Amino acid sequence: MDILVFLFLKLFFFWAILTIFEVAVIYSMEVSTFKYIKLLKFLEFFYAILTIISIDFYLHIGPKVFSYLIYSLFIMTYFGILIYDFWKKKITKKDFIIYFIYFFIDVVLVYLSSVMAFLFF
Repeated sequence: MDILVFLFLKLFFFWAILTIFEVAVIYSMEVSTFKYIKLLKFLEFFYAILTIISIDFYLHIGPKVFSYLIYSLFIMTYFGILIYDFWKKKITKKDFIIYFIYFFIDVVLVYLSSVMAFLFF
């Protein structure tokens, strides 16, 4: 059990360092708002909590399928909000491209980390 706690703490610190790095890079690009970064980080945190809860409690569909379904829902939510705000002219084309690239890189990183986590557990 101690090793599991150590792994979760290690993963949390890696996530925190990665978040600080991502915010620094986005800040240097001079975007108009950080609303989308906050939304994406909230969805990532909520995804991690739901995945841990689904592993602890028995679900009929299994934690791996549940995890992919929840993350797919969060991806569609974030992308829908981003498209809607671009359509309503709340963000510029430059900001949309930056947030889309950030979104794509973040999705790939979370997907790869979840695949690695499910391979080891």
